Amino acid sequence: MLRGLIEQQRASGGAGIRILTETVTSPAMADQLAAIQKLFPASKWHQWEPAGPHSARTGAMLAFGQPVHTYYNVSNANVIVSLDADFLASGEASLRYARQFAARRRVDGANTTMNRLYVVEPMPTPTGSKADHRLPLRAGDVEEFAWLLAAGLGVAKARSKATMATSISGWAAWSRI
Repeated sequence: MLRGLIEQQRASGGAGIRILTETVTSPAMADQLAAIQKLFPASKWHQWEPAGPHSARTGAMLAFGQPVHTYYNVSNANVIVSLDADFLASGEASLRYARQFAARRRVDGANTTMNRLYVVEPMPTPTGSKADHRLPLRAGDVEEFAWLLAAGLGVAKARSKATMATSISGWAAWSRI
């Protein structure tokens, strides 16, 4: 059966073949895909990143009306809530964030107030390991938690979206944020 399919595709030049990958940075993988395209010249190769830079660009356009890079200043934050984001160890500004975060964790002279870090994440990360409170939560439930948190902080639009209120294990500690 497979042999018949390959012969059929060769006859059409691979016109019905579509390959979908994430961004390929491996030379070996790129060579393999090039070999497939050489064998089936009418095939199409598509690269797509569901959480790639185009998502951040679109978000910036919605928020600011223009494509801008957003960098946070966590050195002034008393409370940080990280929703499935390993901001201390990944991303282009992670070193800056880690330094700013660590500077606020040092008790030095008259500075005796430390920031607080709350992390919601499905898998342990370096950021989660630094958290004062970490809530393990399925990735599919993080958005619903965000709506719940927004509603708890008084964001009126969020009240209708928050439905999990007491179903999240450990919500009591989080409700005091």
